[in-house]
Amino acid sequence: MAAGGNEAVTTGAGTEEWKKVPGLLLLEEFISEEEASQLLAQLDSLPWGGRGVEPNPELRRRTQQFGYQFSFRTRTIEKDLGPLPPFLDGVVQRMQSCGIFPEAPPDLLLVNEYDRGQGIMPHVDAPSFGPTVTSLSLCSPCIMTFTKVDSGDATHVILQPRSLLVLRDDARYKYKHGISKEDVEMHNGHTIERGRRVSLTFRTKT
Repeated sequence: MAAGGNEAVTTGAGTEEWKKVPGLLLLEEFISEEEASQLLAQLDSLPWGGRGVEPNPELRRRTQQFGYQFSFRTRTIEKDLGPLPPFLDGVVQRMQSCGIFPEAPPDLLLVNEYDRGQGIMPHVDAPSFGPTVTSLSLCSPCIMTFTKVDSGDATHVILQPRSLLVLRDDARYKYKHGISKEDVEMHNGHTIERGRRVSLTFRTKT
């Protein structure tokens, strides 16, 4: 399974939309249901920040950070937290075996929890991160919208649980990506019911 081609397992509704965005790759069923359950249980056993809790207490959503601490206020990396924990080894090794991080293995993980009615404003990831960004989705599906910065053209991509999204090149630097706050979303005749969603965003520090 080469990360640079179209060998992704594509199942479910709307999975071909990602091909419209240069540099974007969607790998469905990247981890098994058992792996997803174990990963979520491990994360839920650890402290969460946000919602008045450091770091980044101003956030309305809960977060966890590993590798480095990123400030959402200054959009900079503030602290070295040490290597990623061993329970992430399987996911990291699988990404590397797919050629997803050719420059260096990811050394930074941001975990975001989105409840019903929560989204994220369209943005381009900070330049303090490297050229490859991946997002592993757990729990419920959502629609992520990619908007080209110079033209405003929008592409809507359904992110199913256990899928891995990879951003490089134009997708990384020339498109904003965001998630709406809607509880229920419609896309190409399909209904997406939003619930708790946990995303694991892996990056490298530049």
